[in-house]
Amino acid sequence: MMPNQFKATWTPLARPYLLRAVGISKSFSGVRALRDISFDLRPGEVHALIGENGAGKSTFTKIVTGAISADSGTLEIAGQPVRNNNPNLARSLGVSVIYQQPALFPHLSVAENIALALEDERASWLIDWKRRFTQAKELTDRLGALIDPQRTAGSLSMAEQQIVEIAKAIGSKARMLFLDEPTALLSDREVDNLFRVVCQLREQGVGMVYISHRLEEIQRLADRVTVLRDGSTIDCRETKSIERDEMISLMVGRSVASIFPKRSVPIRDTVLRVSNLGNRSMGLHNISFSVRAGEIFGFSGLVGSGRTELAKTLFGLTPGNATIFIGGQAVHITSPQQAIDLGIGYLPEDRRQHGLIMEMDLASNITMASLDNVSRRGIIDRSEEQCVAERYISALQVKTSSSSTPAMNLSGGNQQKVALARWMATKPRLMILDEPTQGVDVGSKAEIHSLISQMAEDGVAIILISSELPEILGMCDRVAVFCEKTIVQILDRKDAVQEKIMALAFGHSAGTSKAGTI
Repeated sequence: MMPNQFKATWTPLARPYLLRAVGISKSFSGVRALRDISFDLRPGEVHALIGENGAGKSTFTKIVTGAISADSGTLEIAGQPVRNNNPNLARSLGVSVIYQQPALFPHLSVAENIALALEDERASWLIDWKRRFTQAKELTDRLGALIDPQRTAGSLSMAEQQIVEIAKAIGSKARMLFLDEPTALLSDREVDNLFRVVCQLREQGVGMVYISHRLEEIQRLADRVTVLRDGSTIDCRETKSIERDEMISLMVGRSVASIFPKRSVPIRDTVLRVSNLGNRSMGLHNISFSVRAGEIFGFSGLVGSGRTELAKTLFGLTPGNATIFIGGQAVHITSPQQAIDLGIGYLPEDRRQHGLIMEMDLASNITMASLDNVSRRGIIDRSEEQCVAERYISALQVKTSSSSTPAMNLSGGNQQKVALARWMATKPRLMILDEPTQGVDVGSKAEIHSLISQMAEDGVAIILISSELPEILGMCDRVAVFCEKTIVQILDRKDAVQEKIMALAFGHSAGTSKAGTI
C-alpha cells in the first residue's frame, strides 16, 4: 500500500476556520497542563495533534469539547466566539469526539447505543425499531464492519466497540471530529476502512483533529501536524515537510535511536508447552506451541482471530481442554490464582477495565497480585508495600509524585507501566502481554519495549500479542499467526515478513506448510 493512498489534495487556502484557539492555558492544582496553546482547523482538513502522553493533547481536547474550561485564551468554533463552553454547546456547534476507550452502554444493543446519540430526546415514545436497526447497519456498513445491530455492546470486542463509536459520530453529522487514537484497537483491514471513511468526510468538508501515536498513520493521512511537548506548542507544519524522525525528536526532545530495542539473549529450557488445545466456548481448536525461557513469542493475526481468547484460556479465565506443561509438569489451569501460583503473569489489553483499579493508589495496584510478599499473617505491611512499589516505580521510570497517587491520575503510558509492574512483582516464569503498548506515546513505547527485552534477558518466557506488525517483527524471536481461532503457522524471526504474516492471517497460503514448529 502506498503511504499516501489516503492523502487528499488539501492546500492551505484562506478558508473560514472551524476551530481557532489562541493562547489557551490550563492548570490543575497549581500544575500547568497547557501553556499558551494555539491551534486551528479548517473545513476538509485532517490536522494531526501529536505528543507524548502528558503533553496536553487530552486537556486541549476536553477544553474544545466543553468538558473543562480554559484558564485563559480565546476559542472560536465555527466562527463563533465561545466563552462558556460546555458539552451541549460544543455538540450543537458540530463538535464530536471519539475517545480511545469506548463508552457504550454494555447491556444495550448496537442499534440502541447509536440511537441514543442520534435521536432527539423529544422524539415520540413510539420507537421505530426497524428504522433504528436499518440506521445502525448502514453506519457500520460504511465502516466495512459486519456487526449485527441487535448484538449487545458488552458482547462486542474492543475493536467492534470502537467501530460503533465511530458510527455514532458519523451519524451525528459532525462538522468537526476529534479522533483520539481511533485505530489503537483496529486491525489493518479495519484501519483501511476507517481511513476511507475519513476521506469521505474530508471531501464533505468535515474537519478532523487526528490524535495518534502511530506516526505512520499521521504521514499517511494528515495534512498538517502540530506537536505538543510539556503543555506547549513546539511546531506546526504541513505533514509533507516533516519526517518521522523529526516528529519523534520534536515530541520527546531527544532522538529515539530505536523504538524496538530487541536484544540477543540465550534461549533456554522450555517453560510452556501446549498440545492440541481447544476451548469450545471461545471457539479455539487444535492449538499447539511452546515457549522457552528468554524467548519473545509473538501472537499475530486479525482482531478476533483467537489471540486474546488463547491468552485468557492459558491464564485460567476461560479454562479449555488441553495438555499443558509448565516447566515439564502437566497441569490443567482452571483459575487465575492457579496460573499465578504456577508463575504465569497476564497483562490484559484493556488496562482501564482489567489491568488497573483506577481509584486505588499505585502501591496497592503494584502489589495486588503478590500480596503474600508484603503481608504478615494476613495483614498487609504498608511500609513493605510502599517499599516494593517505589522500587518498581523507580525501575520503570513511572512519572508520578508518589506511590500514593491514584492510578487514574497518570498518563496512559505510565498507567501501562504500573500494570506491567504488578506482574513483574510476582516474579513470573511466563509473562503474557496483550497489546502492551496500545495507546501509549513513542517515548513510553520504547521504554516498555526495553522492559520486555530486559525480562527476556532475565530468563522470563514472554508471549507478546500485538496488532502492530512492526512491533511483532521488531521484538519477537518467533511468530505464531492466527486465523479463525487456531494457529495456522509458526514462523522463525528470519522468515517473519509482513506480507507472509498478512497472507496467513487472511487465510491465504504463504508458500509454506501449514503446520508450525512447536
